Amino acid sequence: MKSLRALDVATPPTFEQYERAAATLDRIVATPPDPPRRVFFQRWMLVPALAAVVAVAVIVVPWGRSGRAYATWTPVPVPLSAAETDLVGAACRDDMRIYQYLDLNRADLVLAERRGEIAALVYRHDDPASIGFCLARNLPGSDDVDDVKTSYAGSSGSFGQAPRGAFTEGALTVDPDGFSITEGMAGPDVVGLTIRTEGLTVQASVRDGRWVAWWPGQALVEVGRGEWRDEPRSYDVLLNDGRTIPNARPARLPG
Repeated sequence: MKSLRALDVATPPTFEQYERAAATLDRIVATPPDPPRRVFFQRWMLVPALAAVVAVAVIVVPWGRSGRAYATWTPVPVPLSAAETDLVGAACRDDMRIYQYLDLNRADLVLAERRGEIAALVYRHDDPASIGFCLARNLPGSDDVDDVKTSYAGSSGSFGQAPRGAFTEGALTVDPDGFSITEGMAGPDVVGLTIRTEGLTVQASVRDGRWVAWWPGQALVEVGRGEWRDEPRSYDVLLNDGRTIPNARPARLPG
């Protein structure tokens, strides 16, 4: 992981860089990874409008800190094709059926992206507000989907909308051995959101008023029993008129 953070992420790595990074990790990881384990979390950061929260995150951790799949992570996402979305989505929805408050029959797929070997999908529905995350390993061009990890957050309220020129922070979940994934709402004129944290630059996917981003790192660090510290994060907002708002602060919704 330290070698990944040493890469210059201001621009997307090339295919040759992916291969070199993967080969380096292969040499380092000389023993098979630990078998998958299921870790239960209830640590979510939610906007004030979602104060009445009934949230459970369930994340499978198959790779640990030196997982080869993270060597292909890219700071800039690529949209999934329709075929990739159908393929990975079927595995995601199957795993998400354990969440009784996420109604998959009426949930919309609001985001679908790829960063290297990892595809990320986000489902949500309103009344009440529920959101489901899914990360799964799928090599581009392959029909294989494995290492599916899902999580869920919900509220008795609704998602609402972010004001123009602004964004809100929503749910945040952290896998202590590997990655963080977060999302929120974007104003109607917001077309891009860039996150800077832990030496990484992460371009979020923005679509239909929502955004999502994930990266190989820990957005929260446990500093004591039940006590957590946020890793510093800054946000740059790109508007549809070409303007950029640097170091933007998340908006707070009334309520």
